Amino acid sequence: MNLLRTVSLIILALGLTACSSSKVVRVPTALTPLDSPLQIDRNWQIQMNAMRNSEEGLNIAQNLNAVFVADSTGMVSAFKKDNQSRWTDQVIWQSQIDEKVISGPVLAEGRLVVGTSKGKVVAISAEDGQVIWQTQVSSEVLSRAVIADGKIFTRTVDGMLYELSLETGRVVWVKEYQIPNLSLRGAAPVLYHDNVVYIGWETGKVEAVSAESGNTIWEARVAIPRGRTDLERMVDVQSALVLKNDRLIALGYHGKLAAISLESGNLYYSQEVSGYRDFIADDQAIYVVDEDDVVHAYDISNGTELWSQVGLKYRNLSDLIGYKDMILAIDGFGYIHWLDKVHGTIIGRVKHSNDYGDEDNVVHAMLDGDTLYILDSKGTVNSYRITKSDLIEFQTAEVKAAEQGK
Repeated sequence: MNLLRTVSLIILALGLTACSSSKVVRVPTALTPLDSPLQIDRNWQIQMNAMRNSEEGLNIAQNLNAVFVADSTGMVSAFKKDNQSRWTDQVIWQSQIDEKVISGPVLAEGRLVVGTSKGKVVAISAEDGQVIWQTQVSSEVLSRAVIADGKIFTRTVDGMLYELSLETGRVVWVKEYQIPNLSLRGAAPVLYHDNVVYIGWETGKVEAVSAESGNTIWEARVAIPRGRTDLERMVDVQSALVLKNDRLIALGYHGKLAAISLESGNLYYSQEVSGYRDFIADDQAIYVVDEDDVVHAYDISNGTELWSQVGLKYRNLSDLIGYKDMILAIDGFGYIHWLDKVHGTIIGRVKHSNDYGDEDNVVHAMLDGDTLYILDSKGTVNSYRITKSDLIEFQTAEVKAAEQGK
């Protein structure tokens, strides 16, 4: 495999831009003082194995009573959601896979699916951690699986798209796509809807594929390679695709934010913005982090920009998460920020750290109501409860007292 394919997102995280032969260091924006109306209280914390790399495909899965996490050493674990008195009681089971896990776990029908660095897709029982089956595919499984209708859809680093049976691991079909010599490390998960699989490729294209046959239905271009160097010409569709209001929304690196027709692949509209982090959308707007860590909101009906927030510029933001009427963004220094969806103002901030030293690098975060789960590069799994801070409670009481005095 061409070694250029191993270019990592860490290049972007460090803020190095290859403009001609010089390197420009991007200085993170200093945070301004803020009285946060929100805080996080830790429910529990478990130490796993420190991450060798912050793999983009690792995530946290859950069911009603447990959360499931994998680390890059191959350890897959199940933890009770409710806080236990001892850490040993927090652990339901742990299962060691012989290969490095770089994507997943994804949960469906009582099975957890993970991908490994040596090209295996592995299904594990969510009940006891026993391996049910393993299937060898062509190369690293960087993309976390998508599971629907008893089918698994996943991608490998060499441009292969697979459909496998969730029951047996049998390969149903495989589709090959030509990948550029240079691209961001990682691969966005596919999106499955109504028996069609939608994929964002490293060529700047989005493709619709029949889930039955793997045949192409249509292609749409979101980014066009430009520039003199391979680095400048990278146009990965790295962000996870989003389906909203019967439109497919895609974001390209060195490309555009585009709303695409599900039927034809035609563009309803597009906006010039470059990004690679997962974004979110609601009935009013699409919320995006660009490559400079500026957060933007675009009207979902026509793509008009509504606001932009530069207060977190160059702070290496992670994927955005929706929280009630706010946006939750975690930066590369471990700070958790809440942004107002309507105006884009930063209205809350707290710091994530662990008992093993201040930890900056958050590998993945997941929200379950008011509970925030964080996996960091020290290998700690953290369960936090998001609550109102004393500031909000005081202000609320003060307003009530004023109203009663009228």
